[in-house]
Amino acid sequence: MSIRWIRSVLVDGKQTTLEVMLGSNKISDKCYIRVNQEEEHWFHPADEGRETILRQGLGILKNRFEGRRITVGNGSAFSWL
Repeated sequence: MSIRWIRSVLVDGKQTTLEVMLGSNKISDKCYIRVNQEEEHWFHPADEGRETILRQGLGILKNRFEGRRITVGNGSAFSWL
């Protein structure tokens, strides 16, 4: 059982898919972030809770795109929440 958070965004105007995967057999056993079809970037969650793990993955993605313009399809700012 895995849970995937996936969003399509524009990064500096370029279509980009962001993904956070939470767990395989349990919520915290295998977690990663991925951008488009790049290799997964695995991380060890700091906690067992779904929201905590998701926030950790989103933080990794947000740091990766620091200084870049992230928007949704209509041009409005993307919310990391």
